[in-house]
Amino acid sequence: MTRFRAPSELPWRRRYSLAGGLVAAAFVSWSYLDGRSAMSLSAVFFAGLVVGALAKRRHGTATGVGVRTGLVGGLPVLWILATVFGAATALSGPTWFVVGGWLMMLGGVATVGLLGFGLSALLGEAGARVGAALTTSGPPSATATNE
Repeated sequence: MTRFRAPSELPWRRRYSLAGGLVAAAFVSWSYLDGRSAMSLSAVFFAGLVVGALAKRRHGTATGVGVRTGLVGGLPVLWILATVFGAATALSGPTWFVVGGWLMMLGGVATVGLLGFGLSALLGEAGARVGAALTTSGPPSATATNE
């Protein structure tokens, strides 16, 4: 059994990914609640961009932060899946119709879930690679006043 660890005890890759992913998830949720029926994952790309740049600047590499940021930032995709599941509970009619509807719903949920999380992970990784490419490696110089 693993014990709960405070965020400060997590490895740096997980800390960066968790922080960037949660910020991205908030903006993705906001885009969905904005009244449109679409969910914009552009916040995942920008969170990956920032996390990749910070990781490269601070630790010299951004390896492993992009996909994790994307997966955490894509958590609002579960909201869409819950909506589809809720619509399937309202099916009525003959047994063959209800069973067919549930089977199509399960296939659709699996497909949308894989595509949603896959696209989110891809956008997070792309953002992290771009962010890492745009920044220099290593700690800031002694003359920098950013810390």
